[in-house]
Amino acid sequence: DTASRDARKEKAAHIQTSDGFFVDVDVSVLYHINDPYEVITTVGPGKLYEDNGIIPKVEPKLKDALGELTTEEFYNSPLRVAKADAAKQLLNEELNSKGIYVDYVLVRYFKYSGELQRNIEEKKLKDQLVFTNQSKARATAEESLVRKVRQEGEANMKVRLEEGKAYIVKKNAEKDLYARTKKAAADLLISLAEAQKTELINQAYQNKGSDKLVGLKMAEVYKGLDMILLPSSGSGGVNPLDLDNTLKMFGVGEGKEQ
Repeated sequence: DTASRDARKEKAAHIQTSDGFFVDVDVSVLYHINDPYEVITTVGPGKLYEDNGIIPKVEPKLKDALGELTTEEFYNSPLRVAKADAAKQLLNEELNSKGIYVDYVLVRYFKYSGELQRNIEEKKLKDQLVFTNQSKARATAEESLVRKVRQEGEANMKVRLEEGKAYIVKKNAEKDLYARTKKAAADLLISLAEAQKTELINQAYQNKGSDKLVGLKMAEVYKGLDMILLPSSGSGGVNPLDLDNTLKMFGVGEGKEQ
């Protein structure tokens, strides 16, 4: 606070920009004395290091450095700081030999004429509006892209689901066809076996000795009878214990080789 109260205050530097407009720039120059002997012998005693050393050099060097900026470039903070550093370097080239070293050149604020300031602000607002509209357009385009990607993803998912369902239906159909084919083959084998069995039985009944088998089958008929009264003697007599006579009665063995 004491340093700020004791600081030397001068009017703002009046600088012409590279595009021909004038701007008032308030600048703080922070410095220190490196070599008091050099200051006294080259500049003089007392406050002469300010009056004859620093003050006369500040505005010309600011004009050399900051004057390279255009009106709009003054609003570019990094570029403005770079030019302030360039002004510091120019000041040190002048003052170091006099025992004075400039630590910082700080641009506090700058101001154009009222009309120019309004024009610049209006242009900045227009530029910001253009930038805002461009940002909105890009955001809309990005949203459209996201929406398109999402729709394509959903469509692909539906296609994959339908393909999965079709695959399941196909496999189920193949399974059913396989089961029906095997069942039909098994049924055919059973039918063929039954037919072969019947054929073998028929062949057995037609071979030699089959009349005995028929007689035995006929004898089984008697098993279901509780009681039967038949004559047991004479030409029409029936003796169930006489197997030969029973076979003759049913005509078994007639016309066959003995």
